[in-house]
Amino acid sequence: MTGISQVSLKALPASEEIQQGESLATRTITESDTQKIPEAQGVNVSSLAVSWAKKYYNTVEARENQGLRQIPHSPESSNFDGTRAKIVDKLMDTLKVASEIAWGKVEAILGGQIEQHAIDRSLINHEEIATDTRTLYRKAIDAYGDREPAFRLSVVVGKELVKLRQKYSEKDSLVLGFVTLEFQYTSKILLGCLAESERSEFAPYLKVVDDYLHIPYGQINQAAANHPPNSRALLAVQHLLQHTTQIASAVYDRASSQHPGYRSSSGYLSDREVKISSIRDVEIFQSYLCWCVLEESIRPLQQELFPICVMLYPKLHVSWELVQDMLLILFWEISDRLPAEDLIVFLPYLRTVTEMFSSDVFDN
Repeated sequence: MTGISQVSLKALPASEEIQQGESLATRTITESDTQKIPEAQGVNVSSLAVSWAKKYYNTVEARENQGLRQIPHSPESSNFDGTRAKIVDKLMDTLKVASEIAWGKVEAILGGQIEQHAIDRSLINHEEIATDTRTLYRKAIDAYGDREPAFRLSVVVGKELVKLRQKYSEKDSLVLGFVTLEFQYTSKILLGCLAESERSEFAPYLKVVDDYLHIPYGQINQAAANHPPNSRALLAVQHLLQHTTQIASAVYDRASSQHPGYRSSSGYLSDREVKISSIRDVEIFQSYLCWCVLEESIRPLQQELFPICVMLYPKLHVSWELVQDMLLILFWEISDRLPAEDLIVFLPYLRTVTEMFSSDVFDN
């Protein structure tokens, strides 16, 4: 669809109301900023979400401005065990230095965000994060060396990755942004030490680690456990999860056609690595929508997704316009692929996340 950025948010279907729940007392959010909306009072979830998002974004921006005033300015090789063993040795030798180099990049990009986002410095332990990164990647390398299929890695390290994600997000979700960036840069360095044919063999193992680290599988499963098997919300989530990768690919294709020549700090939108990470980001947004549906709450958006995006995207030179276009396309892709009974379940959260990231929040 062309001209997607010109589609008015007001043209989107009206959101459903969400049942009442507790408010989140976090950062600048007061007790009046709710995550579950009182149905009886007919409060519009989107309008509250936009108000909350504006408050969060403006507070972070104010801290940044204050800080600026205070601070001076190969397929064949898989047939030979000897070759695979050499690849494993190369990866293991690179891993230690890769995690240290990666942390240097993380600090260069996000070091100034600690004060701006009011993060407790004691929660960001460089040695602990680097050690956890090496531990998980060693297991991925070992699985590759042992010829475990890449999909089996989810069994080998899936639970550990879920625990790792919960460990770093439970006290402050923004710490997870530092961790995911550490893994991301370490992964790039590991792939960079390999020949192209070797990369194609090992990359799927890194993809599994990447997926489990970025997508809240643990929280989604915990929330799903609270639903009966015939729950309308659970069935809708199951149906969407069957299509998330196809939807993400379609969103990327349409968004990239709307932004020819677009470039972030990672490269051009058309670059292979940027394409992979962009598709992953769309999958992440869909996973948070599933989490919201199962919790019947916008808390996952407010507590994790929005703050992490506000911290990471500007530093990685990802424009809000691109994010807004991506979310509008995502809205229509989900609308086209889900039956009406599933769509009505996702509708309040689709509209909410779209409006939270709208120009109403970020245009000052």
